[in-house]
Order: sequence, then structure tokens, then C-alpha cells
Amino acid sequence: MKFCSRCGKEVLDEAIICMNCGCALEEKALANTKDVENVGFNVLSFFIPLVGLILYCCWKKECPKKANGVGKWALIGFVANVILGCFL
Repeated sequence: MKFCSRCGKEVLDEAIICMNCGCALEEKALANTKDVENVGFNVLSFFIPLVGLILYCCWKKECPKKANGVGKWALIGFVANVILGCFL
């Protein structure tokens, strides 16, 4: 059994709406499936940190895990570019 995030009532596992308040139950489950780090975007953010910063700003509310991943790699890429720029 699972519980409704809005009213707290117990609902069936296969239910997609709460029978008590009518709130959709699958919204968070769908949001969590798209909020996974993507290796391609992380690599792109490393090599082009400005793209990572833009993606971070776009995704920080909707997909925080994905946003943190691209933000982290953009920062690492920026620092790597600065360090390599000092030595070259």
C-alpha cells in the first residue's frame, strides 16, 4: 500500500488517483524517472561549461539530480580550463 501525498490516506499500489481527494498519484513517479543524470549532458558540460550552466539553470527546479550533475561537471570543466590555461 502507498499513501496519497496530498491527503495522507492509504491507496492501492496500482491506483493512479486518490479516491479520497482526487489527487494524481503518478506525477511524482514520472518526474523521478526523468530525473537521472545523463552521461552525454555531463560530458558536454565538462567540455563546454557555459552549456552546463544554462542547463543547470533550466533544470534546477524540475530535475534537481540532473541539474546537479551538469552543474558539477560544468564547474569541473571550468576549473580544468583555467588550470590548463595557466600552464599553456
